[in-house]
Amino acid sequence: KFLSIAFILALFAVLSSFFLEIKLILIIYFSLILILGHIFYKEKITAELIIAFLIALAWTSYYPYEYTTSNLLIEKINLFPLISWTFGLVLLREIYERMPEKFKLLRITLLYLIVLGFVEFIGYHLLGIRLNSNFPGLLGLDIIHGPLSLKIFYLTVGPIYLLITDYLKVK
Repeated sequence: KFLSIAFILALFAVLSSFFLEIKLILIIYFSLILILGHIFYKEKITAELIIAFLIALAWTSYYPYEYTTSNLLIEKINLFPLISWTFGLVLLREIYERMPEKFKLLRITLLYLIVLGFVEFIGYHLLGIRLNSNFPGLLGLDIIHGPLSLKIFYLTVGPIYLLITDYLKVK
């Protein structure tokens, strides 16, 4: 039932992309999926959602995201990266929990880096989601355009989040 609703919401998101700014659509879609996930899987998802949100909040409080297109802010915190990181980390944890045990962290880290690169590429080149800065992309790959601290965060936050949630025995 959850996947059916998520699919229907995804169709609405695609249709609304013809009328609304893509970051706003993604904020709404990711937020609705997180809310639905909490409703459907309350006990299972609450701790990982809180931890993901706190990590995303800490990062977006530290790094001032400013995009070339509209910016939806609460104080100095940009909602697009806050919600996107929260969603992405929760999704990462859900995939991680379903993986076979052998070399689990190594495999999920490789998957995380590949998907991160793909999402960054799609966001930057196809959707036009760009920071209002002139930082070069990561290692000539034309992804993750930001200062060194941003690149380090992006590359390490997924595995670090998984290690934290494992340490806290989040299931």
